Amino acid sequence: MNRLRERFRAAWRRPGVPGGMLALLAALTLGSWALASPIGAGPDDDFHLVSTWCAGPAVDELCADGSTPQTREVPRPLLGAACFAYDPEESAACQSGTLDWSGVGPGVAVEIVETSRGNFGGEYPPLYYAVNGLLTGANAEAAALAMRALTIALFLGVATALHLLLPARLVPALHGGLLVTMVPLGVFLFGTNNPSAWAMFGVATSAIALLGYFETSGRQKLGLAAVFVVGVLMAAGSRADAAVFAGLGIAVIGILAAAPTKRFVLDAILPAVMGVVALAFFLTAGQASSGTGGFGGPIRDATGTDGGAVSVAIHEAAEPALGGVGLLFYNVLNVPFIWAGAWGQWGLGWLDTSMPAVVPLAGMAAFVALGFVALRGAGARVIGAVAVVVAALWAVPVYVLQAGGTMVPDHVQPRYLLPLIVLLGVLLLVRRENSPLALTRAQRWVIVAAVAGAHVVALHMNLRRYVTGTDEPGPNLDAGLEWWWAWMPVGPTVVWVVGSLAFVGVAGVVTRALAAPQPVAAR
Repeated sequence: MNRLRERFRAAWRRPGVPGGMLALLAALTLGSWALASPIGAGPDDDFHLVSTWCAGPAVDELCADGSTPQTREVPRPLLGAACFAYDPEESAACQSGTLDWSGVGPGVAVEIVETSRGNFGGEYPPLYYAVNGLLTGANAEAAALAMRALTIALFLGVATALHLLLPARLVPALHGGLLVTMVPLGVFLFGTNNPSAWAMFGVATSAIALLGYFETSGRQKLGLAAVFVVGVLMAAGSRADAAVFAGLGIAVIGILAAAPTKRFVLDAILPAVMGVVALAFFLTAGQASSGTGGFGGPIRDATGTDGGAVSVAIHEAAEPALGGVGLLFYNVLNVPFIWAGAWGQWGLGWLDTSMPAVVPLAGMAAFVALGFVALRGAGARVIGAVAVVVAALWAVPVYVLQAGGTMVPDHVQPRYLLPLIVLLGVLLLVRRENSPLALTRAQRWVIVAAVAGAHVVALHMNLRRYVTGTDEPGPNLDAGLEWWWAWMPVGPTVVWVVGSLAFVGVAGVVTRALAAPQPVAAR
Protein backbone atom coordinates (compact mmCIF):
# COMPACT_ATOMS: atom_id res chain seq x y z
CA MET A 1 0.00 0.00 0.00
CA ASN A 2 2.84 2.40 0.82
CA ARG A 3 4.44 1.68 -2.57
CA LEU A 4 1.15 2.44 -4.31
CA ARG A 5 0.77 5.68 -2.37
CA GLU A 6 4.28 6.76 -3.34
CA ARG A 7 3.60 5.86 -6.97
CA PHE A 8 0.49 8.06 -7.00
CA ARG A 9 2.42 10.94 -5.47
CA ALA A 10 5.09 10.59 -8.13
CA ALA A 11 2.49 10.36 -10.90
CA TRP A 12 0.73 13.48 -9.64
CA ARG A 13 4.02 15.38 -9.93
CA ARG A 14 5.07 13.94 -13.31
CA PRO A 15 7.43 16.26 -15.18
CA GLY A 16 5.55 18.46 -17.62
CA VAL A 17 2.09 17.33 -16.51
CA PRO A 18 1.37 18.49 -12.94
CA GLY A 19 -1.90 16.74 -12.24
CA GLY A 20 -3.35 19.05 -9.58
CA MET A 21 -2.86 22.20 -11.62
CA LEU A 22 -4.21 20.58 -14.78
CA ALA A 23 -7.33 19.32 -13.00
CA LEU A 24 -8.05 22.78 -11.54
CA LEU A 25 -7.57 24.56 -14.87
CA ALA A 26 -9.74 21.99 -16.67
CA ALA A 27 -12.48 22.40 -14.04
CA LEU A 28 -12.48 26.18 -14.52
CA THR A 29 -12.59 25.79 -18.30
CA LEU A 30 -15.45 23.31 -18.38
CA GLY A 31 -17.30 25.15 -15.62
CA SER A 32 -17.22 28.28 -17.77
CA TRP A 33 -18.79 26.36 -20.66
CA ALA A 34 -21.46 24.98 -18.32
CA LEU A 35 -22.44 28.58 -17.55
CA ALA A 36 -22.03 29.81 -21.13
CA SER A 37 -25.22 28.10 -22.36
CA PRO A 38 -28.75 28.28 -20.96
CA ILE A 39 -30.83 25.20 -20.26
CA GLY A 40 -31.95 23.70 -23.57
CA ALA A 41 -28.99 25.01 -25.57
CA GLY A 42 -27.65 21.59 -26.50
CA PRO A 43 -28.82 19.89 -29.69
CA ASP A 44 -32.16 18.15 -29.04
CA ASP A 45 -31.89 19.07 -25.35
CA ASP A 46 -35.67 19.31 -25.08
CA PHE A 47 -35.83 15.60 -26.00
CA HIS A 48 -33.07 14.73 -23.53
CA LEU A 49 -34.49 16.84 -20.70
CA VAL A 50 -37.91 15.20 -20.99
CA SER A 51 -36.29 11.76 -21.20
CA THR A 52 -34.22 12.45 -18.07
CA TRP A 53 -37.17 13.73 -16.05
CA CYS A 54 -39.18 10.68 -17.11
CA ALA A 55 -36.40 8.44 -15.76
CA GLY A 56 -36.20 10.19 -12.39
CA PRO A 57 -37.65 9.28 -8.99
CA ALA A 58 -40.40 11.93 -9.30
CA VAL A 59 -41.63 10.44 -12.55
CA ASP A 60 -45.21 10.05 -11.30
CA GLU A 61 -45.53 13.77 -10.54
CA LEU A 62 -43.60 15.17 -13.48
CA CYS A 63 -44.10 12.58 -16.22
CA ALA A 64 -47.52 10.94 -16.36
CA ASP A 65 -48.55 8.32 -18.90
CA GLY A 66 -49.95 9.71 -22.12
CA SER A 67 -52.76 8.46 -24.29
CA THR A 68 -50.40 6.02 -26.04
CA PRO A 69 -47.31 4.05 -24.93
CA GLN A 70 -45.18 6.46 -26.98
CA THR A 71 -46.36 9.66 -25.28
CA ARG A 72 -46.11 11.25 -21.83
CA GLU A 73 -47.66 14.23 -20.07
CA VAL A 74 -44.91 16.60 -18.91
CA PRO A 75 -44.53 20.25 -17.85
CA ARG A 76 -44.47 22.44 -20.94
CA PRO A 77 -41.33 24.34 -19.79
CA LEU A 78 -39.23 21.20 -20.40
CA LEU A 79 -40.31 21.20 -24.03
CA GLY A 80 -40.06 24.97 -24.38
CA ALA A 81 -36.61 25.39 -22.85
CA ALA A 82 -35.09 25.75 -26.33
CA CYS A 83 -37.40 28.63 -27.26
CA PHE A 84 -34.42 30.38 -28.89
CA ALA A 85 -33.50 27.49 -31.22
CA TYR A 86 -32.86 28.24 -34.92
CA ASP A 87 -32.88 32.03 -34.39
CA PRO A 88 -29.36 33.21 -33.49
CA GLU A 89 -30.60 36.76 -32.91
CA GLU A 90 -32.95 35.52 -30.18
CA SER A 91 -31.38 35.51 -26.71
CA ALA A 92 -32.31 33.06 -23.96
CA ALA A 93 -34.50 35.70 -22.30
CA CYS A 94 -37.55 33.94 -23.78
CA GLN A 95 -37.31 31.22 -21.12
CA SER A 96 -36.99 33.58 -18.17
CA GLY A 97 -38.87 32.37 -15.09
CA THR A 98 -40.36 29.28 -16.73
CA LEU A 99 -38.04 26.54 -15.45
CA ASP A 100 -38.97 26.47 -11.76
CA TRP A 101 -42.26 24.87 -10.82
CA SER A 102 -41.22 23.93 -7.30
CA GLY A 103 -44.58 25.13 -5.98
CA VAL A 104 -46.54 22.84 -8.25
CA GLY A 105 -49.66 21.51 -6.59
CA PRO A 106 -53.31 22.43 -6.07
CA GLY A 107 -53.99 25.94 -7.24
CA VAL A 108 -50.62 26.35 -8.97
CA ALA A 109 -50.77 26.94 -12.71
CA VAL A 110 -48.18 24.95 -14.61
CA GLU A 111 -49.23 23.76 -18.00
CA ILE A 112 -48.99 20.03 -18.66
CA VAL A 113 -48.82 18.87 -22.25
CA GLU A 114 -48.73 15.50 -23.96
CA THR A 115 -45.71 14.82 -26.14
CA SER A 116 -43.96 12.06 -28.01
CA ARG A 117 -40.69 14.00 -27.73
CA GLY A 118 -38.76 11.70 -25.42
CA ASN A 119 -37.01 8.37 -25.08
CA PHE A 120 -40.28 6.53 -24.62
CA GLY A 121 -39.58 3.90 -27.26
CA GLY A 122 -36.04 3.15 -26.13
CA GLU A 123 -34.29 4.91 -29.01
CA TYR A 124 -31.35 5.71 -26.72
CA PRO A 125 -29.72 3.43 -24.13
CA PRO A 126 -31.19 4.07 -20.65
CA LEU A 127 -28.06 4.54 -18.51
CA TYR A 128 -27.47 8.26 -19.14
CA TYR A 129 -31.07 9.11 -18.34
CA ALA A 130 -31.23 6.81 -15.30
CA VAL A 131 -28.14 8.35 -13.68
CA ASN A 132 -29.05 11.96 -14.41
CA GLY A 133 -32.66 11.30 -13.53
CA LEU A 134 -31.59 11.01 -9.89
CA LEU A 135 -30.96 14.77 -9.97
CA THR A 136 -34.33 15.83 -11.37
CA GLY A 137 -36.67 18.07 -9.44
CA ALA A 138 -39.22 20.83 -9.73
CA ASN A 139 -36.52 23.46 -10.25
CA ALA A 140 -35.47 22.41 -13.74
CA GLU A 141 -32.72 25.02 -14.04
CA ALA A 142 -30.96 23.92 -10.86
CA ALA A 143 -31.39 20.24 -11.71
CA ALA A 144 -30.05 20.64 -15.25
CA LEU A 145 -27.03 22.57 -13.97
CA ALA A 146 -26.40 19.81 -11.44
CA MET A 147 -26.42 17.28 -14.30
CA ARG A 148 -23.84 19.32 -16.19
CA ALA A 149 -21.70 19.46 -13.06
CA LEU A 150 -22.00 15.68 -12.72
CA THR A 151 -20.81 15.13 -16.30
CA ILE A 152 -17.83 17.43 -15.75
CA ALA A 153 -17.01 15.72 -12.44
CA LEU A 154 -17.15 12.29 -14.07
CA PHE A 155 -14.82 13.42 -16.85
CA LEU A 156 -12.35 15.00 -14.42
CA GLY A 157 -12.48 11.92 -12.21
CA VAL A 158 -11.80 9.55 -15.10
CA ALA A 159 -9.06 11.78 -16.54
CA THR A 160 -7.40 12.18 -13.14
CA ALA A 161 -7.49 8.44 -12.51
CA LEU A 162 -5.86 7.86 -15.89
CA HIS A 163 -3.25 10.52 -15.15
CA LEU A 164 -2.30 8.63 -11.99
CA LEU A 165 -2.56 5.08 -13.29
CA LEU A 166 -1.35 5.10 -16.90
CA PRO A 167 2.24 4.23 -17.80
CA ALA A 168 4.13 7.51 -18.08
CA ARG A 169 4.55 7.28 -21.88
CA LEU A 170 0.75 7.23 -22.38
CA VAL A 171 -0.11 10.28 -20.26
CA PRO A 172 0.88 12.86 -22.94
CA ALA A 173 -1.19 10.90 -25.50
CA LEU A 174 -4.29 11.25 -23.30
CA HIS A 175 -3.89 14.95 -22.55
CA GLY A 176 -2.56 15.98 -25.96
CA GLY A 177 -5.22 14.04 -27.86
CA LEU A 178 -7.98 15.70 -25.86
CA LEU A 179 -6.41 19.16 -26.25
CA VAL A 180 -6.47 19.23 -30.06
CA THR A 181 -9.90 17.61 -30.56
CA MET A 182 -12.16 19.25 -27.96
CA VAL A 183 -12.47 22.86 -29.18
CA PRO A 184 -15.13 23.98 -29.69
CA LEU A 185 -17.67 21.15 -30.04
CA GLY A 186 -16.30 18.93 -27.28
CA VAL A 187 -16.07 21.59 -24.58
CA PHE A 188 -19.48 22.94 -25.62
CA LEU A 189 -21.11 19.54 -25.09
CA PHE A 190 -19.90 19.51 -21.48
CA GLY A 191 -22.08 22.58 -20.96
CA THR A 192 -25.26 20.87 -22.16
CA ASN A 193 -27.61 18.09 -21.09
CA ASN A 194 -26.87 15.95 -24.11
CA PRO A 195 -25.66 12.31 -23.79
CA SER A 196 -23.11 12.98 -26.55
CA ALA A 197 -20.83 14.35 -23.81
CA TRP A 198 -20.62 10.92 -22.18
CA ALA A 199 -20.12 9.27 -25.56
CA MET A 200 -17.34 11.67 -26.49
CA PHE A 201 -15.01 11.00 -23.58
CA GLY A 202 -16.19 7.47 -22.80
CA VAL A 203 -14.83 6.00 -26.05
CA ALA A 204 -11.37 7.60 -25.91
CA THR A 205 -10.77 7.15 -22.18
CA SER A 206 -11.85 3.50 -22.23
CA ALA A 207 -9.46 2.82 -25.12
CA ILE A 208 -6.40 4.42 -23.52
CA ALA A 209 -7.27 2.78 -20.19
CA LEU A 210 -7.39 -0.59 -21.92
CA LEU A 211 -3.97 -0.03 -23.49
CA GLY A 212 -2.54 0.79 -20.07
CA TYR A 213 -4.31 -2.25 -18.61
CA PHE A 214 -2.49 -4.54 -21.05
CA GLU A 215 0.87 -3.00 -20.12
CA THR A 216 0.66 -2.98 -16.32
CA SER A 217 0.20 -5.34 -13.39
CA GLY A 218 -1.02 -5.46 -9.80
CA ARG A 219 -3.17 -2.71 -8.31
CA GLN A 220 -2.29 -0.40 -11.19
CA LYS A 221 -3.79 -2.92 -13.60
CA LEU A 222 -6.93 -3.30 -11.49
CA GLY A 223 -7.39 0.46 -11.36
CA LEU A 224 -7.08 0.77 -15.12
CA ALA A 225 -9.52 -2.12 -15.56
CA ALA A 226 -12.06 -0.22 -13.45
CA VAL A 227 -11.58 2.97 -15.49
CA PHE A 228 -11.94 0.96 -18.70
CA VAL A 229 -15.24 -0.54 -17.53
CA VAL A 230 -16.57 2.87 -16.49
CA GLY A 231 -15.61 4.38 -19.85
CA VAL A 232 -17.31 1.63 -21.85
CA LEU A 233 -20.48 1.87 -19.75
CA MET A 234 -20.62 5.65 -20.14
CA ALA A 235 -20.18 5.45 -23.91
CA ALA A 236 -22.48 2.50 -24.55
CA GLY A 237 -25.03 3.70 -22.01
CA SER A 238 -25.42 7.11 -23.63
CA ARG A 239 -25.71 6.50 -27.39
CA ALA A 240 -26.07 3.33 -29.46
CA ASP A 241 -23.54 4.53 -32.04
CA ALA A 242 -21.07 5.21 -29.21
CA ALA A 243 -21.49 1.58 -28.15
CA VAL A 244 -20.24 0.60 -31.62
CA PHE A 245 -17.35 3.05 -31.34
CA ALA A 246 -16.44 1.70 -27.90
CA GLY A 247 -16.35 -1.78 -29.43
CA LEU A 248 -14.13 -0.49 -32.22
CA GLY A 249 -11.79 1.03 -29.61
CA ILE A 250 -11.58 -2.33 -27.84
CA ALA A 251 -10.73 -4.09 -31.10
CA VAL A 252 -8.11 -1.52 -32.10
CA ILE A 253 -6.38 -1.63 -28.72
CA GLY A 254 -6.52 -5.42 -28.77
CA ILE A 255 -4.63 -5.43 -32.05
CA LEU A 256 -2.22 -2.77 -30.78
CA ALA A 257 -1.36 -4.75 -27.64
CA ALA A 258 -1.62 -8.29 -29.06
CA ALA A 259 1.12 -10.71 -28.04
CA PRO A 260 1.44 -14.52 -28.36
CA THR A 261 1.45 -15.04 -24.61
CA LYS A 262 -0.80 -16.64 -22.03
CA ARG A 263 -0.93 -13.36 -20.13
CA PHE A 264 -2.41 -11.53 -23.11
CA VAL A 265 -5.05 -14.23 -23.61
CA LEU A 266 -6.11 -13.98 -19.97
CA ASP A 267 -6.05 -10.18 -20.03
CA ALA A 268 -8.24 -10.21 -23.15
CA ILE A 269 -11.14 -11.77 -21.26
CA LEU A 270 -12.21 -8.44 -19.70
CA PRO A 271 -12.31 -6.44 -22.96
CA ALA A 272 -14.11 -9.34 -24.65
CA VAL A 273 -16.80 -9.27 -21.96
CA MET A 274 -17.14 -5.49 -22.19
CA GLY A 275 -17.35 -5.78 -25.97
CA VAL A 276 -20.38 -8.03 -25.50
CA VAL A 277 -21.86 -5.52 -23.02
CA ALA A 278 -21.42 -2.72 -25.56
CA LEU A 279 -23.04 -4.88 -28.23
CA ALA A 280 -26.01 -5.55 -25.92
CA PHE A 281 -26.51 -1.81 -25.36
CA PHE A 282 -26.41 -1.27 -29.11
CA LEU A 283 -28.85 -4.04 -30.01
CA THR A 284 -31.40 -3.06 -27.37
CA ALA A 285 -31.53 0.62 -28.43
CA GLY A 286 -33.77 1.92 -31.17
CA GLN A 287 -30.79 3.74 -32.66
CA ALA A 288 -29.53 0.36 -33.86
CA SER A 289 -31.76 0.78 -36.90
CA SER A 290 -30.42 4.25 -37.69
CA GLY A 291 -28.24 2.90 -40.49
CA THR A 292 -31.25 3.04 -42.77
CA GLY A 293 -32.18 6.62 -42.01
CA GLY A 294 -29.33 8.46 -40.37
CA PHE A 295 -28.31 8.61 -36.72
CA GLY A 296 -30.54 11.47 -35.81
CA GLY A 297 -32.94 12.15 -38.65
CA PRO A 298 -34.19 15.67 -39.34
CA ILE A 299 -34.09 18.02 -36.38
CA ARG A 300 -37.53 18.62 -34.95
CA ASP A 301 -38.96 21.13 -32.52
CA ALA A 302 -40.87 20.48 -29.32
CA THR A 303 -44.13 19.81 -31.10
CA GLY A 304 -42.56 17.12 -33.27
CA THR A 305 -42.69 19.13 -36.49
CA ASP A 306 -39.73 20.02 -38.67
CA GLY A 307 -37.48 22.47 -36.91
CA GLY A 308 -36.51 24.53 -39.92
CA ALA A 309 -33.06 25.18 -41.34
CA VAL A 310 -30.38 22.77 -40.21
CA SER A 311 -27.77 25.45 -39.59
CA VAL A 312 -27.04 29.05 -40.39
CA ALA A 313 -23.40 27.99 -40.65
CA ILE A 314 -23.94 25.30 -43.33
CA HIS A 315 -24.49 26.30 -46.91
CA GLU A 316 -27.57 25.17 -48.76
CA ALA A 317 -26.51 22.37 -51.10
CA ALA A 318 -26.55 23.72 -54.62
CA GLU A 319 -26.21 20.31 -56.23
CA PRO A 320 -29.35 18.54 -57.44
CA ALA A 321 -30.49 15.33 -55.78
CA LEU A 322 -28.11 12.52 -56.62
CA GLY A 323 -28.39 8.76 -56.65
CA GLY A 324 -26.36 5.65 -57.34
CA VAL A 325 -22.68 6.10 -58.03
CA GLY A 326 -23.04 9.88 -58.15
CA LEU A 327 -24.41 9.95 -54.59
CA LEU A 328 -21.62 7.62 -53.42
CA PHE A 329 -18.85 9.77 -54.88
CA TYR A 330 -20.43 12.96 -53.54
CA ASN A 331 -20.64 11.56 -50.01
CA VAL A 332 -17.15 10.01 -50.03
CA LEU A 333 -15.60 13.28 -51.16
CA ASN A 334 -17.56 15.44 -48.70
CA VAL A 335 -17.33 13.39 -45.48
CA PRO A 336 -14.41 15.58 -44.25
CA PHE A 337 -16.92 18.44 -44.07
CA ILE A 338 -18.62 16.53 -41.25
CA TRP A 339 -15.31 16.01 -39.44
CA ALA A 340 -14.59 19.73 -39.66
CA GLY A 341 -17.65 20.36 -37.53
CA ALA A 342 -15.73 19.13 -34.49
CA TRP A 343 -13.49 22.19 -34.83
CA GLY A 344 -16.31 24.69 -35.48
CA GLN A 345 -17.08 24.45 -39.20
CA TRP A 346 -20.70 23.72 -38.23
CA GLY A 347 -22.70 25.78 -35.76
CA LEU A 348 -22.86 24.85 -32.08
CA GLY A 349 -26.06 24.21 -30.16
CA TRP A 350 -29.00 23.68 -32.45
CA LEU A 351 -26.50 24.28 -35.26
CA ASP A 352 -27.38 27.97 -35.08
CA THR A 353 -24.34 29.39 -33.25
CA SER A 354 -21.89 30.09 -36.03
CA MET A 355 -18.15 30.28 -35.45
CA PRO A 356 -15.84 32.70 -37.30
CA ALA A 357 -13.57 31.00 -39.84
CA VAL A 358 -10.55 31.43 -37.58
CA VAL A 359 -11.94 28.88 -35.11
CA PRO A 360 -12.04 25.81 -37.41
CA LEU A 361 -8.90 26.94 -39.22
CA ALA A 362 -6.85 27.20 -36.02
CA GLY A 363 -8.27 24.04 -34.47
CA MET A 364 -7.75 21.84 -37.52
CA ALA A 365 -4.28 23.29 -38.10
CA ALA A 366 -3.21 22.35 -34.55
CA PHE A 367 -4.61 18.83 -34.93
CA VAL A 368 -2.96 18.21 -38.30
CA ALA A 369 0.37 19.74 -37.24
CA LEU A 370 0.61 17.71 -34.04
CA GLY A 371 -0.52 14.58 -35.86
CA PHE A 372 2.17 14.85 -38.50
CA VAL A 373 4.88 15.44 -35.90
CA ALA A 374 3.66 12.44 -33.92
CA LEU A 375 3.52 10.07 -36.89
CA ARG A 376 7.20 10.64 -37.54
CA GLY A 377 8.15 8.38 -34.65
CA ALA A 378 5.08 6.17 -34.39
CA GLY A 379 5.41 2.42 -34.64
CA ALA A 380 3.79 0.26 -37.29
CA ARG A 381 1.04 -0.89 -34.93
CA VAL A 382 0.10 2.65 -33.97
CA ILE A 383 -0.02 3.66 -37.63
CA GLY A 384 -2.24 0.64 -38.31
CA ALA A 385 -4.56 1.58 -35.44
CA VAL A 386 -4.78 5.16 -36.70
CA ALA A 387 -5.58 3.88 -40.19
CA VAL A 388 -8.43 1.74 -38.84
CA VAL A 389 -10.01 4.69 -37.01
CA VAL A 390 -9.65 6.97 -40.06
CA ALA A 391 -11.30 4.28 -42.20
CA ALA A 392 -14.18 4.10 -39.72
CA LEU A 393 -14.53 7.89 -39.73
CA TRP A 394 -14.98 7.70 -43.49
CA ALA A 395 -16.98 4.48 -43.80
CA VAL A 396 -19.58 4.99 -41.05
CA PRO A 397 -21.08 8.26 -42.33
CA VAL A 398 -20.91 7.10 -45.96
CA TYR A 399 -22.78 3.90 -45.08
CA VAL A 400 -25.47 5.77 -43.15
CA LEU A 401 -25.93 8.37 -45.87
CA GLN A 402 -26.05 5.80 -48.65
CA ALA A 403 -28.51 3.61 -46.72
CA GLY A 404 -30.81 6.59 -46.28
CA GLY A 405 -30.28 7.93 -49.80
CA THR A 406 -29.14 11.28 -48.40
CA MET A 407 -26.22 13.65 -48.97
CA VAL A 408 -23.73 15.43 -46.72
CA PRO A 409 -24.67 17.39 -44.57
CA ASP A 410 -27.98 15.58 -43.92
CA HIS A 411 -28.56 13.20 -40.99
CA VAL A 412 -24.95 12.68 -39.84
CA GLN A 413 -23.83 15.50 -37.55
CA PRO A 414 -20.28 16.09 -36.26
CA ARG A 415 -21.18 15.21 -32.67
CA TYR A 416 -22.04 11.66 -33.76
CA LEU A 417 -18.48 11.17 -35.02
CA LEU A 418 -16.75 13.19 -32.29
CA PRO A 419 -15.98 10.10 -30.13
CA LEU A 420 -13.97 8.65 -33.02
CA ILE A 421 -12.22 11.96 -33.66
CA VAL A 422 -11.13 12.19 -30.02
CA LEU A 423 -10.01 8.56 -30.13
CA LEU A 424 -7.99 9.34 -33.26
CA GLY A 425 -6.30 12.28 -31.52
CA VAL A 426 -5.28 10.10 -28.58
CA LEU A 427 -4.00 7.23 -30.74
CA LEU A 428 -1.93 9.59 -32.89
CA LEU A 429 0.14 10.51 -29.84
CA VAL A 430 0.80 6.98 -28.58
CA ARG A 431 4.56 6.53 -28.87
CA ARG A 432 6.95 3.62 -29.04
CA GLU A 433 8.89 3.14 -25.83
CA ASN A 434 12.15 4.40 -27.32
CA SER A 435 10.68 7.26 -29.36
CA PRO A 436 9.24 10.03 -27.15
CA LEU A 437 7.51 12.99 -28.78
CA ALA A 438 9.45 16.24 -28.35
CA LEU A 439 8.07 19.41 -29.91
CA THR A 440 10.41 22.32 -30.45
CA ARG A 441 9.71 25.47 -28.47
CA ALA A 442 8.29 27.17 -31.58
CA GLN A 443 6.05 24.20 -32.40
CA ARG A 444 4.77 24.10 -28.86
CA TRP A 445 3.77 27.75 -28.71
CA VAL A 446 2.22 27.72 -32.17
CA ILE A 447 -0.08 24.91 -31.02
CA VAL A 448 -0.87 26.75 -27.78
CA ALA A 449 -1.70 29.92 -29.72
CA ALA A 450 -3.89 28.02 -32.18
CA VAL A 451 -6.01 26.04 -29.73
CA ALA A 452 -6.20 28.75 -27.08
CA GLY A 453 -7.04 31.41 -29.67
CA ALA A 454 -9.81 29.25 -31.12
CA HIS A 455 -11.14 28.66 -27.62
CA VAL A 456 -11.18 32.37 -26.70
CA VAL A 457 -13.23 33.21 -29.78
CA ALA A 458 -15.55 30.19 -29.49
CA LEU A 459 -16.43 30.83 -25.83
CA HIS A 460 -17.15 34.49 -26.54
CA MET A 461 -19.33 33.68 -29.55
CA ASN A 462 -21.29 31.08 -27.59
CA LEU A 463 -21.90 33.49 -24.71
CA ARG A 464 -22.88 36.29 -27.09
CA ARG A 465 -25.40 34.02 -28.83
CA TYR A 466 -27.40 33.59 -25.62
CA VAL A 467 -26.88 36.71 -23.49
CA THR A 468 -28.05 39.15 -26.19
CA GLY A 469 -28.32 37.27 -29.47
CA THR A 470 -25.93 37.82 -32.36
CA ASP A 471 -27.60 41.09 -33.35
CA GLU A 472 -25.67 42.85 -30.55
CA PRO A 473 -21.97 42.42 -31.40
CA GLY A 474 -19.07 43.73 -29.35
CA PRO A 475 -16.41 42.48 -26.93
CA ASN A 476 -18.27 43.57 -23.75
CA LEU A 477 -20.70 40.75 -23.02
CA ASP A 478 -22.26 42.65 -20.10
CA ALA A 479 -23.52 45.49 -22.31
CA GLY A 480 -27.20 45.24 -23.20
CA LEU A 481 -27.59 42.02 -21.22
CA GLU A 482 -30.88 40.26 -21.95
CA TRP A 483 -30.29 36.87 -20.29
CA TRP A 484 -28.03 35.65 -17.51
CA TRP A 485 -28.20 33.40 -14.48
CA ALA A 486 -30.12 35.30 -11.78
CA TRP A 487 -28.06 33.78 -8.97
CA MET A 488 -24.64 34.54 -10.50
CA PRO A 489 -22.71 37.33 -8.69
CA VAL A 490 -20.62 38.07 -11.80
CA GLY A 491 -21.54 38.69 -15.43
CA PRO A 492 -20.73 36.77 -18.62
CA THR A 493 -17.57 38.79 -19.32
CA VAL A 494 -15.94 37.48 -16.14
CA VAL A 495 -16.94 33.91 -17.08
CA TRP A 496 -15.41 34.43 -20.52
CA VAL A 497 -12.14 35.82 -19.14
CA VAL A 498 -11.78 33.13 -16.47
CA GLY A 499 -12.60 30.31 -18.90
CA SER A 500 -10.26 31.67 -21.55
CA LEU A 501 -7.31 32.14 -19.19
CA ALA A 502 -7.89 28.70 -17.66
CA PHE A 503 -7.76 27.06 -21.08
CA VAL A 504 -4.55 28.91 -21.94
CA GLY A 505 -3.17 27.30 -18.81
CA VAL A 506 -4.45 23.87 -19.88
CA ALA A 507 -2.80 24.23 -23.28
CA GLY A 508 0.45 25.40 -21.71
CA VAL A 509 0.63 22.55 -19.20
CA VAL A 510 -0.27 19.84 -21.73
CA THR A 511 2.13 21.01 -24.42
CA ARG A 512 4.91 21.33 -21.87
CA ALA A 513 4.74 17.55 -21.55
CA LEU A 514 4.83 17.18 -25.33
CA ALA A 515 7.83 19.46 -25.66
CA ALA A 516 10.20 17.47 -23.43
CA PRO A 517 11.37 13.85 -23.64
CA GLN A 518 9.06 11.63 -21.61
CA PRO A 519 10.23 9.07 -19.06
CA VAL A 520 9.85 5.57 -20.40
CA ALA A 521 7.96 3.07 -18.28
CA ALA A 522 9.19 -0.48 -18.11
CA ARG A 523 6.86 -2.99 -19.66
